[in-house]
Amino acid sequence: MKIVFETRFSFFGQSGWRSEASKDPGKLFDSERLDARLEMFARFTLASLACQSDAGFDHVILSSEDMPAPYKKRLTELCKDVLGDRAQVVFKPFMSAGHAFRQHIRQTYQGESHVAQVVLDDDDAVSFDFVMALRYQSNCIILNPVNTDPATFVSFPRGLSIGLDNGQPAWLSPRNVPYTNLGLAMVGPPGHRKNPYMTSHRKIGQRMASHVVGAKRPFYLRAVHDHNDSRAISSDERLDWDATRASFQYFPFLEGQFDLALERAA
Repeated sequence: MKIVFETRFSFFGQSGWRSEASKDPGKLFDSERLDARLEMFARFTLASLACQSDAGFDHVILSSEDMPAPYKKRLTELCKDVLGDRAQVVFKPFMSAGHAFRQHIRQTYQGESHVAQVVLDDDDAVSFDFVMALRYQSNCIILNPVNTDPATFVSFPRGLSIGLDNGQPAWLSPRNVPYTNLGLAMVGPPGHRKNPYMTSHRKIGQRMASHVVGAKRPFYLRAVHDHNDSRAISSDERLDWDATRASFQYFPFLEGQFDLALERAA
């Protein structure tokens, strides 16, 4: 079974998010915006994949063929530098992101019995043991004798919102949302008609076979910042310094990123 993370990076097409940039290539490919997205992508998303305890995964990054050539080069080199051959950067014309991912999975993994496809936005992150946890849950789903559906969704409800102030981590807030698209995965054959980008995640529990992982610990980071491409909502609860520091066991790349003022204020 293959585990494949799927990320849209400044993809101009039909992809479900409704920011101003999603409708205007001029804003989408603005150099200031692209610089900021690349910085967050490297700092959080790729950093979280680079430190996985189970390195047996691939990462498909979908971007637009209309992206300026220098940024195509920077994106490709960045992904290859961090993940090597596990990174697959794909540039596509205007189309449905879901269809683009479905085509890629069918063509690339047609020899696999099952693929676990994972949603991972270009400014979010997963815990260091996410691949290990998903592999275990996926194998349980595949061997489950009472679930005869060809595809099953796996939801990791618990995570953390991370607030960025001028690009710097400022706070963490607990999050517990079943069927959120954060860390959402679909386990099924590579030729299945559905994928996580072609499904309303809010209705997965009603329409699809699913499994919710109820462990009381975080599995993902949801970034909240001025450049969010989708509406980012966080609770008013903020972790104190001790709880913030304790979260580094799940997200070790965060250590050293939080301002020492947080510790002094504790």
